[in-house]
Amino acid sequence: MRTFSLGSGNTNLISLVASAGVGYTIQVTFHATYQVNGTGLPQRANDNNSYAATFDVTGTKTPAPTVQGNTIGIAPNNSGSVTYNINPAGSRNFVGADLSSAANNGTAYDVNNGQLRLNLTSVTTTEAGANTISNVVLYYRTRLSGTSGGAFQPINLTQSGNTVNGVRTFILDPGVNNINPQPNLIATPAVTAAGNYVVDVYYQASGTNSITNTNFTITDPNGAPANYYSANFTVTGTPIAQTIWTGSINDNWFDARNWSAGVPNKTTNALIRDLGAGSAVPYPNVNSDVATPTYSNLNSGPAECLNLIMGGTSQGSRSITRLVVGQLKVYGDFDNSFDSFIQRENTIMEFAGSANQTITGGSFVRVDISGGATKAVAGIMNVSEAINFLTPSVGAVNPIIANRYTALNANAGVLTTDILKPLLSVIVLADRAITNGNNGAQLNGETDFSYLRGFARTTRQGVLVGETRTYGNMGMTLTFTGTNSPGNVDVTRNTVEAYAPVSGRFGIRRIFGVRPGDQTTNTGGLIATMVFHYRDSETQDLNGADIRTPGNSSIPEDQLTIFYSNNGGGAFSLIGRDGPVDQVNNNVTKTGVTRFATFTLGSTETPLPVRLMAFDAKRIGSDALVTWQTASEENSKGYEVQVSTNGTEYRTLTSVPSASPNTTQVTTYSYVDKEANKTGKRYYRLHQLDLDGKDAFFAPTVVSFDGKAPASNFVAYPNPLNAGNELHVALQSAATGTAKLLVTDMTGRTLQQQNVVLTGGLTDASVVGMGDLKAGMYLVKITLPSGEVKNLKVVKQ
Repeated sequence: MRTFSLGSGNTNLISLVASAGVGYTIQVTFHATYQVNGTGLPQRANDNNSYAATFDVTGTKTPAPTVQGNTIGIAPNNSGSVTYNINPAGSRNFVGADLSSAANNGTAYDVNNGQLRLNLTSVTTTEAGANTISNVVLYYRTRLSGTSGGAFQPINLTQSGNTVNGVRTFILDPGVNNINPQPNLIATPAVTAAGNYVVDVYYQASGTNSITNTNFTITDPNGAPANYYSANFTVTGTPIAQTIWTGSINDNWFDARNWSAGVPNKTTNALIRDLGAGSAVPYPNVNSDVATPTYSNLNSGPAECLNLIMGGTSQGSRSITRLVVGQLKVYGDFDNSFDSFIQRENTIMEFAGSANQTITGGSFVRVDISGGATKAVAGIMNVSEAINFLTPSVGAVNPIIANRYTALNANAGVLTTDILKPLLSVIVLADRAITNGNNGAQLNGETDFSYLRGFARTTRQGVLVGETRTYGNMGMTLTFTGTNSPGNVDVTRNTVEAYAPVSGRFGIRRIFGVRPGDQTTNTGGLIATMVFHYRDSETQDLNGADIRTPGNSSIPEDQLTIFYSNNGGGAFSLIGRDGPVDQVNNNVTKTGVTRFATFTLGSTETPLPVRLMAFDAKRIGSDALVTWQTASEENSKGYEVQVSTNGTEYRTLTSVPSASPNTTQVTTYSYVDKEANKTGKRYYRLHQLDLDGKDAFFAPTVVSFDGKAPASNFVAYPNPLNAGNELHVALQSAATGTAKLLVTDMTGRTLQQQNVVLTGGLTDASVVGMGDLKAGMYLVKITLPSGEVKNLKVVKQ
């Protein structure tokens, strides 16, 4: 006799029920199989009885989770994204769409440089009960029309916003200024020649059921990847020869068996595809002119290619190429979108194209520039050792480079960045380290024909008094000579823009930013000797329609002098120079520099207009106090204070003559707008007038007169207060009599005290002695005749 029972494989009957109801029935029958004497065909013994039971189900069934693609964006040839509907159907449907149609802002895409990128995709998921969706993946592939296609590639989507009633939205968004560019469908492995192609996509959501502790996946459309959404596009042109890394033998770049069409050369594109997670296929290593333990590349010469394309979809899913020994020369574009190119020490990465090149960025050791064309850096280029422009000037000081220099390469080329995107397109020269001989990364060999045109920056840690630093040989040399060390010093260089705030007054096309980490210390400020280097061409073609556009003006070298701005070029102070300009070495030198912000070179004959150091307007009771301060003035007639109630149409409230037409002294001005019945927002701006009829406007500041006016108000200007400036306080009060003004440091120590006579209404008084105080924060307290006390903080720079 045997007994059989149902083990752990239990079935939840409720999960088989579609909805709530009464009288559900479960029927059970049993049968057994046996063999006579253990031989022959199996026999079946039936229990002829049928056992049944009924049960009722209540409640509302929890719906199954869903995923649904809503829209997908396609960006043709780097133009704006075109949005297609996936679900529900809309006016522009993705399924069956012609992505090359002019009606869809498309075109036929060139096989060599066409751009067709996925972006701005939106996906909606729903969940309820114990089911929670954790991520959504977009899968895509391209294939030749009429073929079955290969494997799909994944792109992880990001949840946007919060989950609302179980609904989540996931997006694929390249971000502002395309900071996270998605794959170019024209550059995928399936697109190898002119023809008609298809892009297939589907979505997969993954999640967990917290009750059963099981994972689930769902797709849109159902049945993916066998089912998918498809659109079409057309590719034209004759493909440049391309060879694809296969890694069939080993990791040797120079082994032809590792490439689909042989080792690349200067006319062949090299594509390093993302081989996928878990792949055992090695990525290429460049070991030029050397023998390794596993292979010999003696006399190989440098590795070469036209375009070098580093495949991938994200920083975590990308291909790799390593420059281990020797040199790699790229003659075309360098696509390193996911920072997957690795350069080892003592190697050379050379951008050698005679036609314009694009460099997405990355981390480099030594970069050589040659070939004579423009090399545009579209991302961040971090350099740890040097950027060398292969010109005679570099060859003269570096025999290694001199041996490679030829007369045909007198113009090495121009390395550029996008000055409108200084955080996204920039050259960063590394600080001092063992890898660069403790000198920091350097710019070598710049001439008027071969140079870095754009934005560069470097930081030097722990700069000490007495050290002469060249800050990457960018053209700004500083030697701090006082008793204080500046700490970490950040220097930036802009060689695209030239200040021209007023017609006929302009600087050269070179601007430095100098930011010491420790501007001042407890024992005083910083003092430095500055050597400002320039190129001849930067003094020409100036005074254009805007700061980036070339003009037809220039500054003679013997007139060059240093100007300083602490508000980003809105106003300038004359720093000057020591002795004549060194026109042989293109240097302007100034000792005793004590202020550090923005520097450029202007003319001694037509100097940069030294204008506003500060301009502000504040509400004082029912009035507005308008204040401004100049570092110095030249040929200045005066100022008009103008007001607007809509920010567009202005009228003049008053005219204020200059204290002196020509002065190098700090001058403070103020005006009180006492017009009655002021309401809403009032926009104040300043109109500056020169004696020769030239003028300039200074951007408006807004004062709100909404709400009840306070009984009294207390402000200080200018705040922050610069060294040598005079501090003013303005008080609106109906009281008359003598008020007590007290200045203390933040520990409460009294530094200055004086009486202020109140006449009722607005009182404006200067605070003596503030110019003698050290940099820091101070408290100004005024005690009214009534005993009321008002406080405000003032920052001294």
